[in-house]
Amino acid sequence: MKNFYIFLLLFFSFNLTFADSFIIKADGSKSQIKSNSFRVNSLEKMIYYKLIDSDKEIKLNFKDFDYVVFGVNKFKTFRLNNSREITGFFVLTETEDKMLITIPTVDPESDGKKVNYVFHVIDKNYNIIESHNFNNLKNQKSSNDRSEIYSKISFYFSECINLINRLSVYDKNTHSIDNLSILSFFNAPVYIECK
Repeated sequence: MKNFYIFLLLFFSFNLTFADSFIIKADGSKSQIKSNSFRVNSLEKMIYYKLIDSDKEIKLNFKDFDYVVFGVNKFKTFRLNNSREITGFFVLTETEDKMLITIPTVDPESDGKKVNYVFHVIDKNYNIIESHNFNNLKNQKSSNDRSEIYSKISFYFSECINLINRLSVYDKNTHSIDNLSILSFFNAPVYIECK
């Protein structure tokens, strides 16, 4: 009997893990996906994923879905500042009146060595309130750009304690004067709801 309960617990844990990963398409339909199968190609404006009951990879254009939740991450499409262009970003947090979104992109001219990052603070109408661009280069200007991240995010999201605590872990690295550790916060874009 004990083995049966252990099996039942593992079965429900397995199903709950995958139930947390889904895609909401532009038509409002919802599909369960394998969380470890999701990937983004920002240049092509495409996402790739597998359904929970299939090993076939599906590709979908940014215009064909609203958002994807996979594990602790959320990826959403936007028309920022009423633009006609649809862009995709990882959502780091959202409150009743604003969101923090980000996307890293590899600079194609750098042989994969330079990664450009941007985060936007946007209102609920997807208008940009604040933007910040930075990269992973080891020079003074890049280090200075990274040093401003904590203060900008905490200014807009000071009430989001979990977000600020997580950001603090990456911002406070006493062994580094180049502020590179903050990049890990954006390389693992965990979604934190703050409503």
